[in-house]
Amino acid sequence: MGDPLTPDASRLTSMKIWDSLPKKQYLSLAPWAWVQLESANPPGPFPFVAGVAPEVVASLHEAHTLLSSTIDTAISDVFSKRAPLDDPDRQRRLEDAYAEVVSARPYLQQHIRCGRKPDGTFRWEFPTDPAKSAAVTNGGLRIFHAVKRQAIPIGFDRRQLGPLVGRILGFLDGTHQTDEIKTVVTTSGRDGERVLTQLIESLHQHACLVSSNTSSVRSRWFETVHDMDTVHLGHAALLYRQRDHALLFDPWLLPWFAESSVPSLWGSLLPKPAAVFLTHDHDDHVDPRTLLHLPKDTPIIVPSRRNRRTLSYDYLSLLRELGFGHVIELAHGDCWAFEGGAVYSVPFYGEDPCDVEMPRNCYLIADRGYNVLVHADSGPTNRGKSALTDGVILSLVQKHGPIPLVFASQQQLLEIRGHAAHAPLSPPGKWLDVGENGYLTNAYLADVCTAAQAKLFVSYATGGAEWYPDHLSFMFSRRNPARTALLTAHWERPETLKGLLATQGCGYHYGHALDLFRRTADGKVEPLMTGDSLTPLSLYRLDHGDPPFMKSSYGTTPSRDIDKDRL
Repeated sequence: MGDPLTPDASRLTSMKIWDSLPKKQYLSLAPWAWVQLESANPPGPFPFVAGVAPEVVASLHEAHTLLSSTIDTAISDVFSKRAPLDDPDRQRRLEDAYAEVVSARPYLQQHIRCGRKPDGTFRWEFPTDPAKSAAVTNGGLRIFHAVKRQAIPIGFDRRQLGPLVGRILGFLDGTHQTDEIKTVVTTSGRDGERVLTQLIESLHQHACLVSSNTSSVRSRWFETVHDMDTVHLGHAALLYRQRDHALLFDPWLLPWFAESSVPSLWGSLLPKPAAVFLTHDHDDHVDPRTLLHLPKDTPIIVPSRRNRRTLSYDYLSLLRELGFGHVIELAHGDCWAFEGGAVYSVPFYGEDPCDVEMPRNCYLIADRGYNVLVHADSGPTNRGKSALTDGVILSLVQKHGPIPLVFASQQQLLEIRGHAAHAPLSPPGKWLDVGENGYLTNAYLADVCTAAQAKLFVSYATGGAEWYPDHLSFMFSRRNPARTALLTAHWERPETLKGLLATQGCGYHYGHALDLFRRTADGKVEPLMTGDSLTPLSLYRLDHGDPPFMKSSYGTTPSRDIDKDRL
């Protein structure tokens, strides 16, 4: 990366880049470019899992890995009909094999205590510590340009500069002029200024920055989206307009052409959020790339450690490393207030095949007598507990009134526990049991809507936009109907829910990106199409015109994977 610059040379370089950028114009990261922080050390198996020391997690993960091929063989025996599906001795054999693996490795015994007790039951324990977390510190970054297929690395020289990088990226959202961004860079300390200047130089050199005389994205959104409207942004991402503020829920946004050949919603194409709400710890709901590029003065509302059993997700460490300074842990029943109402934290159940029971939230938007439930992937647990059995939905209605609009997933995933992400953190004797990983039947969802007195159910959080990856088990795309048929061949038909809801006066809508949901005068909720007004390309063109790679003067031919006819 070259020799380190002396302070004087660094200052001269800094002045040069600011002279090269347009004055009195709004500067933003091009939507086909993004930055990714890179860990200084290889991350462990469960980054940001808290409540257990990383070295303990490493031992648990290794014990599971050493048995993984044995687990696969046991599954094959069932499929080949050499073993019965309900073998009563399977759990004991699994436990004894696990104990054998651990007893043969003294370094695993330092962290795992297991074995058969005199009464025949199996002991499996590991030390927990609420102060421990598998936090990650970043040692550099990489700039990506999707059209040119470039990746440009920048190192931090063993300095913890991730939060400063996150802060400057939050300013590159098209609402700040060059001089404002220069001030942030030049006041970030000696080490920070050097790396941030190098970042701005590289972004400029590789055509990753765009500028404009105007900043029109927010006004376009608020011309289209009225007060108390909700917009589906794709997958589980929602935007709710509260007066003149935008609230975001589970934003998973994608740079253009990162995963598909079509332009996608990216941070600079949305109005600046007044707050961001995260429901749970899965990557499609807590996306570090999206969060890294959001403005860092935004409050981030997350599940609270007050609701944990033993383990939790270390949102605070993750978000602070990304540059956020205002992280709010919202325990169940607590609220984040705004003028005229609040967003309430609601218990989240299930999507937990191994019963790890990390704290998670659903959310109720209660705004001037209008209620919206963000139910996400919540559903019955392996033991059958849910928001219905615990009376959560009924309690919300008693306190806040009917909930006309409900957003919930229709996924029906059952999974061998030994193949689940958190299997190493769960009892080994159950690794060949089946666990729910978000098993939301039509009957359950119909009962949720009955309890909520809903007028419209929106099925979401299973894709809903062509720009998402289509290889994940919970993502469905019109691009691959045969794959969808394979995954859902034995699911209840999603459209059957429509008939169940109709008998109780509730509508059904399968959500696609940029669908808008508006309260009507008679208390119902109407789904609307936003047309071309909010498409990614239309939003970009507001201030920038056609993207440069659509112009004949552009020096580099776009990737052949980019479908220009669909732009």
